Amino acid sequence: MASIVFIGDSHLGYRHRFKSQRLRDYSKAFEEAVRKALNLKPTFMVFTGDLLHHPKPDPVSMRTVLKKLLEAASQCQVIVCIGNHEIEGHLGTTYSPIYSEVHDRIHVLSSENPHVLLNVGRKTYGFHGFEYTRNRERAEEKLRGLSSNLEGDVNILCLHQAIERYLSPYEISLAALREVAPNYDLIVSGHVHKHQPIKELMEVKPAYYCGSTERISFNEADNRNGFLCFEDDLHSPRFIKVESAPMSSVRFEFKGSPEELNNRLEGVINSHNVPLLRVDVDADLQGDLLDVRRDWTTFEHGRTILDVNVVPRSREFELEFERVELSEDLIREYFEKSGNGNKELEELCVDLFQRYAA
Repeated sequence: MASIVFIGDSHLGYRHRFKSQRLRDYSKAFEEAVRKALNLKPTFMVFTGDLLHHPKPDPVSMRTVLKKLLEAASQCQVIVCIGNHEIEGHLGTTYSPIYSEVHDRIHVLSSENPHVLLNVGRKTYGFHGFEYTRNRERAEEKLRGLSSNLEGDVNILCLHQAIERYLSPYEISLAALREVAPNYDLIVSGHVHKHQPIKELMEVKPAYYCGSTERISFNEADNRNGFLCFEDDLHSPRFIKVESAPMSSVRFEFKGSPEELNNRLEGVINSHNVPLLRVDVDADLQGDLLDVRRDWTTFEHGRTILDVNVVPRSREFELEFERVELSEDLIREYFEKSGNGNKELEELCVDLFQRYAA
């Protein structure tokens, strides 16, 4: 059997929380995935969509993608799906079809080009798919139209869609996939960043989300990043790990004073030595919320992102409003307690208060 690798959701060009280091993280993970995939000497390399995070990508990210696509095409056949992040506007315009113009071994799946048939030895491998389609009715109509009279000896459905039970809202129902699944030998999709089998289809045909090469949010902190490789048969893929930037998301409940919470937060931050850290606290505070530390910049050294969120727990007897007279002293107290060191903004607020409220 020919060997096939599937690489999904690399999101090059995404400036996560506006951090330049994250641009380098996405590029590094993508380049590692392509390098490890090519070391496996695959016959086919399939990119399941969202190679780029923006429909109008920055030149550096576009150059990286084209460079790696050409490198892959020099060694194997390359198939590219079009993801939701790569489509712009109601007409679904995208740069992605240009890829097929730069090398005759790069093939882009779209509504205009939904079937790619490639011969290997005595077998014809058919890769079938279309660009990300948001509307469920249109997506399933395309899926049904695509799936009739397939000409390959081995037929593979390549999608970038939300499937029922794996993402909400979804564009492809399990019923629609079960209907067409017997026509295929393998189903692989991008869009959901967690690598996993689509278990509701496995009794009919092997089906997978192939995962992503780098995380794009703290909700994905526990995800493994990498890609899928099929070498011996279509039922036993290997998941190849890619070294993405270490990320942790910590959540805990707290009851006590602001000073105790500040000490607890400091301890949690110091105990998690990762460049990407989010801490969420559900706090039952016995004191003023403004006394909770807001400025954690001294702990950001060596980190790319440090995100601390404290949400006070509401209680019925606390839902009373106390009339507070706004004053210059109160404004300055707010800026001091909130950790906002912008003196220019503080003076502007005081000036506006003196001119219009005092």
